[in-house]
Amino acid sequence: MSDSTTVADSGLGKLRERIDQIDTQIAQLAGERRRIGLDVAEAKHKAGLPVRDEAREREVIGTFVDKARGEGLSQSFSERLAQLFIEESLRTQRGVLDARVSTKDEHYPVVAYLGGPGTYSHQAAEAHFADRYSAFEPHACRDFGSIVKAVSEGTADYGLLPIENTIIGGISEVYDLLLDNSLQIVGEHHQRVEHCLVGRAASLAPVKVVYGHPQALAQCRRYLTRRSDIIQRYAASSTSAIRHAMDEGEGVAAVASASAAQLFGLNVIVTGVADHAENYTRFIVVARSAAPPPEELPCKTSIVFWTLDKPGSLVRALAAFSDSDINLTKLESRPIAGNPWEEMFFADFEGHINEPRVVKALGALSQQTRQARVLGCYGMERMPATALAEPEDE
Repeated sequence: MSDSTTVADSGLGKLRERIDQIDTQIAQLAGERRRIGLDVAEAKHKAGLPVRDEAREREVIGTFVDKARGEGLSQSFSERLAQLFIEESLRTQRGVLDARVSTKDEHYPVVAYLGGPGTYSHQAAEAHFADRYSAFEPHACRDFGSIVKAVSEGTADYGLLPIENTIIGGISEVYDLLLDNSLQIVGEHHQRVEHCLVGRAASLAPVKVVYGHPQALAQCRRYLTRRSDIIQRYAASSTSAIRHAMDEGEGVAAVASASAAQLFGLNVIVTGVADHAENYTRFIVVARSAAPPPEELPCKTSIVFWTLDKPGSLVRALAAFSDSDINLTKLESRPIAGNPWEEMFFADFEGHINEPRVVKALGALSQQTRQARVLGCYGMERMPATALAEPEDE
């Protein structure tokens, strides 16, 4: 008796069909909820209300949990599901309100990014701009400098640049590029990175050479170091690495995503080759100029500053933020070219550039630095989920 006959005789087929129908209904309702979120964003913006209302979020979660409990669902499951719905609504609202450029065709901005189809940069561009425009025109570039040049010269409206990774830290070249031009940071996106070895080979046995972007190879250092029989070679992008794997036979593989392998008709030879499974890259979006986001949107501001050459200058500079109750989310030091052993500091903090507390903090910072420059203000992508119970004061 075949498996299909057994399923049909047991009635399992009808039960599975009913589950599929319910899943379709859930997806449709979730889509409707998301569309209402767009109307909510517009209504809040007109009323000047903040995007986040944590008291309302707790009310929504509590009501949902109570109703779900009546359906036999656990609190942990129903609370997390409600949080996911709220997270999606906030993401949608952020996309509507975030900083953006004015283009000749508001629906189709040109976006410059590294590599081509199938790269992590392309995936990040699709995810970031999906909530901001109905579509975008991709402009593939061979390196980070070309991305900045395309935006600076007006060939592209936006540029997407990886600025830090959870395995290898900050990407120095991108920080240097931010210093060398006047582009503004107008957005951010966190992209999950799942590196694989892909190629024409069906197994790892014939592979002797692996191509990858320098950042990708660095994120897979432990795995590749253990394979001393494999030669590592740099490629300008994962798209370029894939081309080597396509053109040079079974002895050559590339570090790329499984979706890129599928797109180009290659095999996934080995999965999970990054040093850590939790591998994320934070991208920034740059533009020549952009309308700033409204103050009701939870925002992040990026700056760079040079401290005074005096003992305690950095401590006093950072105190400007703590004294104004501002949360620093990133602090990255970089050497100052031409000034040996002196450092500049890139910082991200939570807050809108026009908030009184931010204005106060930047004023205090200017008293403790030789120079400070705002790199951009934009919607904060990652916002902590609201818990059902309000946290107790310590």
